Amino acid sequence: MIGRRVHLTPSDDAREKLIRLALACRKHPTTLANELVEMCLNHPNIVEYVQQKHRVEGKFKVVVRVENGKVMYE
Repeated sequence: MIGRRVHLTPSDDAREKLIRLALACRKHPTTLANELVEMCLNHPNIVEYVQQKHRVEGKFKVVVRVENGKVMYE
């Protein structure tokens, strides 16, 4: 089992953008980063894009479906 925490080390460019956006939104950068990760993981088009970009093959591919407005992974 993978642990509960995920540590990120963004590039300098991504870090600067995150800080600027967090300030604009009056959020802590870590809070905003978590929100952005959750948003991406729950957006079927982004999940599909990431899998295409990394050439995910058949048995490893995450199948995304929306059930009662909630994104589910199979």
